[in-house]
Amino acid sequence: MTTIPLEGIAMTSFGHVLKDIRGARGLSQAALALSLDSTQRHVSFLETGRSLPTASYLARICRAMDLNIAQRVNLYDASGLANPYVQRDMRSGEIRDALDMIEKRVLRNWPFPALVLDPDWNVLRQNEAFTRFFEPLVPRGNEQINLLEVLMSDIFQTLIQNWDEAAGVLFFRLQRAAANSPRIARVLQTAQAQGRFSGMEQHLDGLTGIPVFLPIRLGLPGGPEIQISSLLGKLASTQDALIDGLEIEFMVPLDETSEQTMRALAVTA
Repeated sequence: MTTIPLEGIAMTSFGHVLKDIRGARGLSQAALALSLDSTQRHVSFLETGRSLPTASYLARICRAMDLNIAQRVNLYDASGLANPYVQRDMRSGEIRDALDMIEKRVLRNWPFPALVLDPDWNVLRQNEAFTRFFEPLVPRGNEQINLLEVLMSDIFQTLIQNWDEAAGVLFFRLQRAAANSPRIARVLQTAQAQGRFSGMEQHLDGLTGIPVFLPIRLGLPGGPEIQISSLLGKLASTQDALIDGLEIEFMVPLDETSEQTMRALAVTA
């Protein structure tokens, strides 16, 4: 630990970032100090700029607060220490290779629609089943598909037979995503102002029990109704902030009829 003379004290960039992350995680200085096997005085010194962290102590902070890659990048950058987390560009060859690997090894082996989303829900990779299933719902002229635009479109919502139930699923998912995406936060705010989720509140008030799965009942144009949900995941060994911020979505049929219909669409669409 490096201690700064009293006359030179000023809250450092590191102190600001550490305090913000600690506050966002609902930790007091005392609680963080306990998890670090340290003292509240030491944490206070770090946040006010009285002390600066060593590389080993900063690694302990990251582990103690179980920070994601993006938070670690921010904390290392603010500390002035060498940042072990390389900040890559989404257009870099390494990121492109990682996305290609996910598409080839994962998405292509899923028989139903599957895709990779960035924090704004832009579709970075997709399998053939997704293309065939959702192509009619994508706004014309879009060079890149955005799942948010598809899900919030009037045409998609008219296909959902149980919108008041499904709205709750979409609302809470959007709420979580909005924490990392100003774009999604704006869309959610606009949708609420338009009353898109008003039926959800009435539905929640009338619930007497919560099912294990809430099927999204989708009425296909000129076809049968299917029941679907999604699995969400990411690579467990990610060490890059960009890849760590991506989400892999696998759409899942919830009954035999829906599975047969989705398999048939993937073959004949």
